Amino acid sequence: MNRKTWFFFLTLAVALGVVLLDRWSKTWVLGHMPLYTELDLIPALFPYFRLAHSANTGIAFGLFQNGAALFTIIPAIAAAAIAAYAFQAGDQSALLSVSLGMMLGGALGNLWDRIAYGAVVDFLSVRISDSLIWPTFNIADSFIVIGTGLLVLHFLLDERKAQGKIEQSGENITSPS
Repeated sequence: MNRKTWFFFLTLAVALGVVLLDRWSKTWVLGHMPLYTELDLIPALFPYFRLAHSANTGIAFGLFQNGAALFTIIPAIAAAAIAAYAFQAGDQSALLSVSLGMMLGGALGNLWDRIAYGAVVDFLSVRISDSLIWPTFNIADSFIVIGTGLLVLHFLLDERKAQGKIEQSGENITSPS
């Protein structure tokens, strides 16, 4: 197996792992928590962290509720674009493959919900204080955010590596005055 294929399969393996973890967590919530109920799994963390089952018909953080058709098409296009980029990117790095796999898996996990239930199953609730409550989210959302952060890190490291190669080659690139 060549490097390009290996990195693409790494992306797909990470995506599959994210989808399986996301499906398992949402299946547990759907089977054990009626809609709009809350559960404190670890009392020591209450009120900072709890499970709070909700159905999100909007996009991230509950914005733009009731745009079901549009919010099914956009994640499908995003998932296809991520997969295509992962295939095209070739053998760049494991960090790139893992980050794309996390984002792809998260997008597919939430897309599954939209197709199956007409809304995304959210259940993780974080409360910083009485006035600062983070919008409810899920495992797929978490992996999308983490994957995006790792993607930014990949590009920053890639830029530094490219800059180092330019400096080592003795090239002096200046901007026009």
